[in-house]
Amino acid sequence: MANAVTVQTLVDGPRNVILKVEGVLDTSNASAVELIDPATLSAIDLHGQLPTKLRIDKIVYDVSSPLNAVLLWDATTDVEIIKLSGYGEFDASKFGGLVNNAGSGITGKILLTTTGYASGTVRLSLLLECVKQ
Repeated sequence: MANAVTVQTLVDGPRNVILKVEGVLDTSNASAVELIDPATLSAIDLHGQLPTKLRIDKIVYDVSSPLNAVLLWDATTDVEIIKLSGYGEFDASKFGGLVNNAGSGITGKILLTTTGYASGTVRLSLLLECVKQ
């Protein structure tokens, strides 16, 4: 079998986007897997425009040890959003969310990379609650 990362858009509303990400790695780390591109979202935002960026308000995660899941803002030089390991919930809504601060070449996309793969089959599961911007 080969590495597989699947992304399901659970909500694509005028304000919110919710993604479910499932990954099964059995050969190597995942490298810059595109989770979402705001340009491909179907619903316009509350201001009647297509969003160009997303803010991450909440992440629920379960990442098999020794794997780390690293979320990135896509840009000329990708910018790390957060590194996740183990399981838990990260609620950034209380302080305005995780905003896209990527610089030159910003695309608005959110990418997934993993580190720590050694051997065997490891899994990751993420639920991302985002707000269109």
